Amino acid sequence: MQNLERVSNSVGLHLEGDKSRIQRISSVDSFNQRSHPNEMLTGLRYFERAIKSNATSSGGCGTVAGTNNSTSGGVSGQGSGVAPIKTKSHFSWGTVEMMSLAKCLLALCREAQGVLANEPRLIKLSAPSYILGDIHGNFHDLVCFEKALWRMGPLLTPCSFLFLGDYVDRGEHGVEVIAYLLSQKILAPDKFFLIRGNHELRAVQKMFHFEAECNQKFGPTVGQQVWEAVNNCFDAMPLAAVVDNKIFCAHGGVPNSQSGICTLAEINKIPVPLKDPENESMVAWELMWNDPIKSEWLDEDQVKEMEANNGFIFNSRRGTGHLFSCDALEKFLHTNNLSHVIRAHEVQQAGFQVQQKGKLLTVFSSSHYCGRSNEAACILVDRHKLRTIRLDTS
Repeated sequence: MQNLERVSNSVGLHLEGDKSRIQRISSVDSFNQRSHPNEMLTGLRYFERAIKSNATSSGGCGTVAGTNNSTSGGVSGQGSGVAPIKTKSHFSWGTVEMMSLAKCLLALCREAQGVLANEPRLIKLSAPSYILGDIHGNFHDLVCFEKALWRMGPLLTPCSFLFLGDYVDRGEHGVEVIAYLLSQKILAPDKFFLIRGNHELRAVQKMFHFEAECNQKFGPTVGQQVWEAVNNCFDAMPLAAVVDNKIFCAHGGVPNSQSGICTLAEINKIPVPLKDPENESMVAWELMWNDPIKSEWLDEDQVKEMEANNGFIFNSRRGTGHLFSCDALEKFLHTNNLSHVIRAHEVQQAGFQVQQKGKLLTVFSSSHYCGRSNEAACILVDRHKLRTIRLDTS
């Protein structure tokens, strides 16, 4: 064990004394190396928990201890001695030096951008796989999913995890959500997969508040640097995924195509980076924006438009993209030899909804979205079954 790269030097300490057994070693000790992703995850664990005024810190991260010490590494500089920690609430940075956090996040984005850009535009995964919908800055619910699904960490969990976009805006903690997801992506690139949603667009974030969140947390100058670095990662993200060559996954849904029914080969031709998808790739734009239609919504003119356009009509509710019919869905599935589509993009009261003859599933993974009473859910693809799972995030 001492010669294995995955095991830290501290194994030798555990072997001293009683030679007849190997003591348990924490996964942090075994797997974690000093790196920007690990430093960020350590900082986010501090961010998550409340701290009472009589708590103390012995060494460890200088910034987390409430001091202004920082290192070129970012979040977790080395301290010494015992330092008091001021009281802080759950999901708060307290007195952390935010410039150190920004440095770590910027380094994280540079590394993650390269990882994402090297992936195909259409990712291929194998079951078992958990699929999560919109998070929208809800770090609390993301932590709930972590504790329920990958409590021991992605590397020690025999599943992959696919996130269907919309990581920022709406909720208060878009910075923390994307910092967490990018960290896990770097540490477990073959386990954590991130595809792009319609809120991973600069114009949308300006309209809502992720840009303002970055400026508020880091100041206007560094905030803009962080915001641009995060969006460079978004520009490189894949647009869709297929699980077991049968389950198609995208943020919005089935794309329209000028050549007729869209093929998976067309998706893989989408350029990267994709800074302006509306003008650079209409297929990418539709993957992010499209919605399923209910036939009862249609008037006579819309029915004619849909019949003349392969089952698609303009998405007037969003002002862009298309609505797709059950016929359009079935043609897409048949053309690409697929069985189902899993998408996000629309809030669901129960966290999920089964639509269009059971071949389309919508999943939403942020509870109490914009003050509503909806639940959070995910979907497990395993053993040729799709299992919907609602999560208690109370």
